[in-house]
Formats: sequence, structure tokens, C-alpha cells
Amino acid sequence: FIMSSFRNAVKRKTHKERSQPEARKRFGLLEKHKDYVVRARDYNKKKKRIQALQEKAAFRNPDEFYMKMQGMATKRGIHANLGEDSIDADTLKLFKTQDLGYISLKKQSEQTKIERLKNSLHSVSALASAPKQNSHTLFVDSDEDLDDFDPSEHFGTVPELVGRTHNRLRREQLESDTRAEPNAKQKKRMDKAQEAQYRELSERIERQSKLETAAHLLQNERLLQGKGKRNKVEDSKDGRPAQYKWKQERKR
Repeated sequence: FIMSSFRNAVKRKTHKERSQPEARKRFGLLEKHKDYVVRARDYNKKKKRIQALQEKAAFRNPDEFYMKMQGMATKRGIHANLGEDSIDADTLKLFKTQDLGYISLKKQSEQTKIERLKNSLHSVSALASAPKQNSHTLFVDSDEDLDDFDPSEHFGTVPELVGRTHNRLRREQLESDTRAEPNAKQKKRMDKAQEAQYRELSERIERQSKLETAAHLLQNERLLQGKGKRNKVEDSKDGRPAQYKWKQERKR
């Protein structure tokens, strides 16, 4: 026990791994025994697998036949499928249902964005080139009241803001507001941003229309994969799906 304690107390030589010689640095790291063991096992495993396949091919029955062999072949030694992978009707119907669900989700997302844009633009006047969709009609009691009628007095604002259909500030708001009126450059930038919002709104409405058409097409295809007799009532036109009428069947 004492001798072993002294032996452990003495500093021993540190054995280092042998590195690749300087003349062979281009070959990378020097292979150790554990690396050779891994490489040898992989080599022998592949060798045994090839021998088993060769033996299986040597004792193969030449009259052996399966129906699936009609659509299979080997191309340059690689097993390949000659025909297209057939999908059963139930799986195809499930795919159509998932596609329809995705399109419905995107359509709902577009609808939400359209409503948000409309809500942000509902208080903003239309573009100068676009016709006005509505008007503000005021009624008075007599012709004398019509002659004496002052729109700026009625709306409580300055005459310069009477023609506005949006953001028509009152006099007390103008007096309390210390912000300066936008200059020509700022007004041009605001008009440009407004046009971009209207353009985005138009594009999103068009995209939603296309999504609705795609949803109708998928719904039509999914229904055609089902059972039941039907007659075509109207052919497809303008991107719309064909119209079918199913024969009414009594459900048991």
C-alpha cells in the first residue's frame, strides 16, 4: 500500500499522440487505430451485404413474378418506378380538403387586411381623379335661410376647410393646435402615401377575388371525386368552374 502511494506520487511521462509527419501534411490527420477499426468494420459490413445480394441473385427463380414488376425496372443499376405513383381517391380527396383549408385561411387573412385598410382610409377623401361616391346635403326651412346660409358658420370652421370631406377641424381646434400647416413638399409626400394605400387596397381586393375563384375550383374538384350521378349544367368560362347538378338520392 505504501509503495503504490509513492508510485502514484512520482510524476510519470505524458504519452502524446503521434501527429502526421511534416512531409505528409497534405494528406490530413494521421489515422489512428480507432479510426482504422471504424473504417474496417464499415468495409466488411458492405462486403458482406454485397455477397448476400450476389448469392440471392444467383439462386433467384427465373419464373418468379409479381404484379408490381410491371411498373418497375432498373436503370443503370438503380431500382426505378416506370409509372406514376397512383394515389387512391380518399387520399386525393384529403389533399384537396387541406388545400381548400389553406386557401380559405389566406382568403380570411386578405379580408382582415382589406378591412383594416378600409378603416384607415374611410376618413380620407378619394383620389382627385376618382369620382366622389357620396355627398353631404343640407336642408333649410326657406329661401331666405338659403340665401343667408354660411357653410363655414354651419360647420364651425374656416372657409378654406369647408370643401373637405375629411379632417375638417373646427375653429377652436385650429386655435388650440399649434402645429404648422404642411408645405407643398409634405403634402405631395402625403398624397403619394395615400395613393400607395389605395393601390394596395385594390391589389388585395383583386387577390381575394382570385383566391375565391381558386376555392370554388377546388371545391368543385372535391365534389366531383365523390359519389353520385351528375349532369353538367354550364361549362367553365372566365376562370369560373363548370356548374354541375347532382341527381337527388334518397338517403337510407
